Amino acid sequence: MALRIKVMLMKDFFAPLPLILDGATGTQLQKFGMPAGGCTECWVLENPEAIIKIQRAYVDAGSGAVYAPTFGANRVSLGKYGLEDKVREYCLRLVELSRRAVAGRALVGGDMAPTGLMPEPYGTSNPEELEGIFREQAAALEEAGVDFFGLETQMYLEETKAAVAAVKSVSKKPILVSFTCTPAGKSLWGEDFVSILECLQGMGIDAFGINCCGDLGLLTDILRRLKTHARLPLIAKPNAGMPDMSSGEAVYHMSPEDLATYILDFVANGAIILGGCCGTHEGHIAAIRQALKK
Repeated sequence: MALRIKVMLMKDFFAPLPLILDGATGTQLQKFGMPAGGCTECWVLENPEAIIKIQRAYVDAGSGAVYAPTFGANRVSLGKYGLEDKVREYCLRLVELSRRAVAGRALVGGDMAPTGLMPEPYGTSNPEELEGIFREQAAALEEAGVDFFGLETQMYLEETKAAVAAVKSVSKKPILVSFTCTPAGKSLWGEDFVSILECLQGMGIDAFGINCCGDLGLLTDILRRLKTHARLPLIAKPNAGMPDMSSGEAVYHMSPEDLATYILDFVANGAIILGGCCGTHEGHIAAIRQALKK
């Protein structure tokens, strides 16, 4: 009953469900000439037509929501380039680019990534510091008028808890959380996803799942385990298969048709928010849309 109520509430906001998210941003930007290793947010602002074309193509293919390119728009990530004072400005400008891209045809989410800081005792960060970093970004995204928050490619529970608390302190909008995973089907810190799910849904997030996973069979298994414990919709945002590193760069070969063969299994195991991550493009989104129609 709790899951049914949560899904009904999500349907009121993310109509219709299943919801199709966008595909990759980073690997698509590279096709437009973005160099590796630089500040993604800076490059997007200097080359705005790239993200507009990418996200417009996703909406044309069937995406009902896109993530604004604010993945690393926090003071820690921007600080690597001496831009730690640009959080608010960059969030406002980047969300506006996504608004221009979707032109009212899709929702725009505020994308928030891990900081890269290591918690005590492995590093020097603590929950209060992390929450402050995330609160600054979340407040800027709220001011920018995002429709929801997407906390994606999460790596360990304590940092994600700080991010969720930060968002909730400045907004009442939906929070979607997705973790990346190891080949063992756990978080990068070895945490079990069922335990993570139970903690975060207790904090009141609105959807939970996995992104940036190239083993789609493993992703299906993770969803199957989560479904038994979930009181909220699940998310599946896989890569276009496992990357081929033979050229020294990550190359993804999974076709849209091959990715689409997994979609009904994802849905059967509770994933009603679907999209693509690294290596996917508008063709994969169109294939997801077609699979859902079938």
